[in-house]
Amino acid sequence: MKHVTHGSQSAAAKDTRFHRGISLYAWGQQRQHFRKPPKDQHVIEGSVAIIKCEVGNQAGRVQWAKDGFVLGFNRSIPGYPRYEMIGDGIGGEHHLRIHNATLTDDADYQCQVGPADGHPPIRGTGHLTVLMAPTTVELLGRGREDVIEVREGEEVTLECKVEEAKPVAKVKWYKNEQEIHLDSRDDVTEESPKRRRHNLLSKITLRLTPADDGSHYSCHAHHPALNAPMRASVKISVQYPPGPPVITGYTAGEAIRAGEERTLTCRSRGGNPLGRVVWYRNNENIDSTDRAVGAESVNEYKFIVDSSDNGAVYTCEVRNKLTDKPLLASVKLDVQFPPDKVMVSGPARSRVDENVTLTCFVDNSNPPAEVSWVVDSKPRPETSTRRERAGPGGWRTVSELSLTVPPIERDMMFTCHATNQALGETKLDTYMLSVLRPPQPPTLHGYSGGVGIRVGTQQRITCISRGANPPADLQWYRNGQKIPSQKHRIEDMSSAEIEIVAEPQDNGAQYRCEAHNSAASTPVSVSTTLVVHFPPESVKIIENPQRLRAGKQASLTCEAGPSNPPATITWLREGYQMPGRVMDTSLTPNGGTRVTNVLTLNLTAADDGLTYTCQAANTALRKDVRQSITLRVNYAPTFLTDPPDVVDVVVGESEVLNLTARANPGPVLYTWTRHGLPLPDPVIDDSWRHAHDPDISGGAGPSLVAADGPLLYIRSVKVDDAGVYELEATNQEGATVAKVSLNVQYPPTIKYTSEVVTVAEGQDARLECAADGNPLTEEMMRWTRENYDFTRTEQTFGGKKASLTVLRSNKNDTGVFSCVVNNGIGKVATTNVTLVVKTRPQVEHSQLLNRAAAEVGRTGRLRCLAEGAPEVSFSWKRDGVLLSNGVRPDKYENETLKTGLVSWASTFSIKNVLESDYGYYLCVAENDLGASTVSVHFTRPTRPDPPLALKVLNTTHDSVTLAWVPGFDGGKPQYFRLRYRSKSSSSYQYLDVYEFGVYTYTVTGLSLDTEYYFSIMSYNDVGESEYRGEFVRATTRNQPLLGDRELLLNQVLGGRGELPKLIIIVVAIVGTMIVILNIALVICLIRRKRGKRREDEGSDQASSKSTTNTMYAPSSYNDTVVGETLSSISEKSRESYTQEDSVVDYEATSQYSVPVGHISPCLVHSGHFVPGQVFLYDQYDLLYGCEQTHKHAASTYLIDQIEPPPEYASQTPSQPSSAAYDPQEDDYAEVLRRNAYNHQLGKVTPRPPSRATHYSTSPETRGYLSFSYTPSPTDVPNGAAQYHAGGPSVTLGIHDHGHGYPADIGSMGLEGNDHSHALQSLGLDSDPPPSLGLEQHSIPSEHPSLTLDPHSITIDHPVIAVTDFSNRNGDLRVQPTSLSTFNPNPSPSTFSDSDLEGHLV
Repeated sequence: MKHVTHGSQSAAAKDTRFHRGISLYAWGQQRQHFRKPPKDQHVIEGSVAIIKCEVGNQAGRVQWAKDGFVLGFNRSIPGYPRYEMIGDGIGGEHHLRIHNATLTDDADYQCQVGPADGHPPIRGTGHLTVLMAPTTVELLGRGREDVIEVREGEEVTLECKVEEAKPVAKVKWYKNEQEIHLDSRDDVTEESPKRRRHNLLSKITLRLTPADDGSHYSCHAHHPALNAPMRASVKISVQYPPGPPVITGYTAGEAIRAGEERTLTCRSRGGNPLGRVVWYRNNENIDSTDRAVGAESVNEYKFIVDSSDNGAVYTCEVRNKLTDKPLLASVKLDVQFPPDKVMVSGPARSRVDENVTLTCFVDNSNPPAEVSWVVDSKPRPETSTRRERAGPGGWRTVSELSLTVPPIERDMMFTCHATNQALGETKLDTYMLSVLRPPQPPTLHGYSGGVGIRVGTQQRITCISRGANPPADLQWYRNGQKIPSQKHRIEDMSSAEIEIVAEPQDNGAQYRCEAHNSAASTPVSVSTTLVVHFPPESVKIIENPQRLRAGKQASLTCEAGPSNPPATITWLREGYQMPGRVMDTSLTPNGGTRVTNVLTLNLTAADDGLTYTCQAANTALRKDVRQSITLRVNYAPTFLTDPPDVVDVVVGESEVLNLTARANPGPVLYTWTRHGLPLPDPVIDDSWRHAHDPDISGGAGPSLVAADGPLLYIRSVKVDDAGVYELEATNQEGATVAKVSLNVQYPPTIKYTSEVVTVAEGQDARLECAADGNPLTEEMMRWTRENYDFTRTEQTFGGKKASLTVLRSNKNDTGVFSCVVNNGIGKVATTNVTLVVKTRPQVEHSQLLNRAAAEVGRTGRLRCLAEGAPEVSFSWKRDGVLLSNGVRPDKYENETLKTGLVSWASTFSIKNVLESDYGYYLCVAENDLGASTVSVHFTRPTRPDPPLALKVLNTTHDSVTLAWVPGFDGGKPQYFRLRYRSKSSSSYQYLDVYEFGVYTYTVTGLSLDTEYYFSIMSYNDVGESEYRGEFVRATTRNQPLLGDRELLLNQVLGGRGELPKLIIIVVAIVGTMIVILNIALVICLIRRKRGKRREDEGSDQASSKSTTNTMYAPSSYNDTVVGETLSSISEKSRESYTQEDSVVDYEATSQYSVPVGHISPCLVHSGHFVPGQVFLYDQYDLLYGCEQTHKHAASTYLIDQIEPPPEYASQTPSQPSSAAYDPQEDDYAEVLRRNAYNHQLGKVTPRPPSRATHYSTSPETRGYLSFSYTPSPTDVPNGAAQYHAGGPSVTLGIHDHGHGYPADIGSMGLEGNDHSHALQSLGLDSDPPPSLGLEQHSIPSEHPSLTLDPHSITIDHPVIAVTDFSNRNGDLRVQPTSLSTFNPNPSPSTFSDSDLEGHLV
């Protein structure tokens, strides 16, 4: 379609024709239409329904109509909160969504598109059907899962009703989950009382049989609104009589044995209900315990068959409620059993050739028992047998046996056997007939003839006679005389026992035993003769001649008394056997023998005082008798010990040589000589006699050698005292001479060593060391060097000189060797010898040295390290140009230092760094042997490199100590951040290490027995590095470490340290006395100190007394104070302290190391203190010590005038310091005013670091205060706290203008008074100068109410009520106190929880 326009037309006309053209173009191209018109659909009640409506080429507005009622163009459809239009409206999507559909939503819905721009309106309609599931399904007249009981063949009608469904539901019938279709089914549909809903009634009729018993019939309601069908069911129970009983377990005519176990089972199949099964025995009820097994009823009767069951009738009866009379079945038992008992009777005794009759009675048996006789193990025929009925179906049997007693020597045994042949069982009874007879000859027991017995021992002899009937009577005789005995009888055996205590006169005595009874004509007997062993009663020694002399011969004669067997004589000298000879033997009346023996001796001096013993032994008894004699022999002197050939004595020491001799007769005369001359014989006092004992002699005196009888005294021996000493000992028998050589030993000294030995690489190096000493051997001289391999060396020794040759030396051999001489006397002599092997320089290449950084305008420093010999020189170049030649000292500076034996360091400084100075610089290290270079990259400051080599140093139960190597710092001071987490956690915790130059840290507050992962990064002002070390792991201990105190308690309380009660009581009493004594001493010391203070009143040097301050140092492991970690400081008098000095001099006389640091004089540099230290101040602000730490505890306790906290109660506090004022002293305020005056003049100690802990005391009261605060945005505490109390007060002030703190505090009021007035009331004339970093006020005040402002803390004692707006935890508890602790001006950049906490103790 063409459109023609003219230029003279107006713009409005053009616009009208333009839109009309567009409309005509749309009409010509395509009208608005439905891409998806609404359609009929179903929705379940309560669900969401969406009716689709998509319009293509839409021009008009769209709205929905419900059953002709329009809902409006608004897509949210006002008035219908459950209705809304959804979809892309611009794209033509106008779907209607209905939430929570109800029956009212069942209607026709029309999507209407209005006309526009030539497009006609369009309409699209769809019907929404709301489905409503049935509410109930039931079987009329039946409950859910009901049971219907009917008889066999009876008809049953089931009616299923499904209510209130839309549309009407469908019903299916099931039998045991299988659908059934019945002709008798009748379905009726009817309207429900509820609008637009329907009910359905379905009915079926059934004729039931036993096969239907237990079946389930159910109706299922199906409906499109249901996910699963609804159902109602009923169980059918069809009743009918049981089947006849059947018995198993016994067959008619079967023979069973008595005693066996038998089970009779009765079964009845079918029946509803199942029949009851009952057992009867001979019409008596014996078991009613039936049970159901599937479709059967079963009763099992288990019993042990006995003789009474023979012929018994067992009947089984079955019935249920449908049987008119019981159903029966029965069995009759046939039981076989042996006789219960067999008994034989007859006469008790009989003589030979007499006639006897015995009778055997056999009890009830089925079948009858067969009887047989056995006499003395031989069968005998019976004479007569008869049987008779007895009991239920059994037989009794009686048998008799008659015979004549034969001539035998024993009793006769009769046995009657009764056998049930059917069962194969036999029972018997035995009968003994006693036959009278005489005794057999007796026998003896307990002693064998001819065997000797020990004199004094007890001997029992027993006489036994057997075979007599009645038992024999026994009698004992000794040498024809009757003696008593102990008699016993057992059946045909008789015994008689005698007991003899052997004596020498029993040797050869005869003992006889006789036996007889009424059946014997004469007695029979047996006898024996005793042999008794006995030792000699005495021994006698005779000495010949009477006077004995060394070198002569003598004899000793020994006579031994009677013995059986004869005694064996042995001679002993001091326990050693000597040879002797037998001289004579003779017999005695009791059969013993006397023996005489002689010992011949060649006498020597050694025999004097020796004991000779004659031992007479009875070998059979292993017993001997002894007699001893001590010889007295005259002889010349003999030394008690062999004189030593050589006596070793260390030079300067003392020695006593004892060469005492013995002689007979005495006395012995001694003469000492040296070189033929007698030794001096001075008067010997105690100092001489104890010269060899340094503890008594008091040390060395003048050197001297003297003699006193057999003793040679050598005092403070010299080398010249060495030589041979001679001693002569004499008596009237002769003289003896001894010679002794004195060897004087002295410690080693080194006489000569090589100087510095320098060799070329590959050459042998020889080191020499000459020494002197006595003794001095090759083993006593050695060469050492730590961690050095001596396998490539040769060592030689000769002429007291040791040489060490290093073969084919290389640069690793460069170092210090030690010549060590040790002969065990005095100190070890040691001298060092240096070996230097010439090598060309080797420059160190590392990440820390290969880079350097500095900002523009600053000074950059490049470092270079090298090793080499001889001397190494450094030069620095850039782009080939030498810079370190000193041409531009204003720009470049090169400093070379020797850092080790062959180690050298160069620091190249670039002053006033320019942008053009950045780049690569070459370090050249050179000497006579060559050169080595390394390139150093100089850049602007960068972020640091990650730390290296993170590792675990130590673990406790709640902490882990880590260490690392720092990486390149990027040209800025770098700090470190630790990151860690437990193995079971995915979230990290972070810790910053603020101390500069610290490369170890202890992470605390960890859990017991837990594995943690650690990593670390570094950061500076430029940026942060990456984390390193994620795989560094550590596991805390599973229990805290115990100290010695806890271990002791555990041992005592655990039972390992049990003590007797007496010891415990004694210890308790002693401990109480010690406590009382300590209290008395403390009181005396306090009074003494007070007296001294009164003498020093008015003196400005009142603090010059010696004090001892003991403090608990913070632990570096767990941020707490450990009781075992102590530092002690003993102060000298403060004579060097003057109030005019700006820096206080202090000297500690003794320092004791502790695990976490040490107390030492503080280092002061340019008016500030070294970081990383804790400074301690007394009441005069005197700096008296500092403690090196790696990590600061949140609190530190100073034990002075107070009790320690409970956790440290085991430690004993020191005596009160003289720096702490007594409560009664009047000059307390005066001294503090003088101290405050020094503050005003600016003459105070330098400000402590941000983490210092400050101590100040008030002597009036004692207590504990804990406070904390949060920094404000301006880095000062925000808010204020008001304290209300009365009495003395302590004010602590912090002023630091370097961290943004206000310099003027005059505007801050104090209970209505301006600040200057408050200072005047405290003894101050004006504010302190702004340059002060710390101000302290410790003035008793009468103000009842004081204020905590942003710069000062005022604490009233003894009770404080708190209103705190800046307190972190809002809890400030104060008790009476004498010591305050706080953290002055923490750095805003280094705040931590420990920095923001303080303590008042």
